Amino acid sequence: MNNATIGIGIAIGVCFFLLYTRKAKWMKPKIVWTITIGLFLIGLSEILFSKSEFKADRILYLGLCIPLIYWTFDRIFKRISENIHNRDFILFLRGSGEVNERIGAKNPQVKKSDKLFTFGLLIIIIGTLLIGIQIA
Repeated sequence: MNNATIGIGIAIGVCFFLLYTRKAKWMKPKIVWTITIGLFLIGLSEILFSKSEFKADRILYLGLCIPLIYWTFDRIFKRISENIHNRDFILFLRGSGEVNERIGAKNPQVKKSDKLFTFGLLIIIIGTLLIGIQIA
């Protein structure tokens, strides 16, 4: 397995782990900020100071930076949802435990803004990764 694969795995794995466990009682924002900022600082310092000639290494370092970008947007969307609906947005994804997943099931508690925030976060995760791969 090369470094690019590891970087992509870290970026997607950490972001989706944070996405699906964002409302867990043990998932405290202070812990997540510490982890994501730590990963970001490691990735940024390697990007700035290692001067790696290999694209795979740069993708690895960029993959360490993406969870902070995801978490920042997650907190922004949470604030917006709290201002609009007086609650955190509902994660409109299968396996999240927040929506009825049966075929043809109705989810009247899910607003359009919840869907927009959910798909916005997915686009941010994949989009930043693809942009990073292109510029690395």
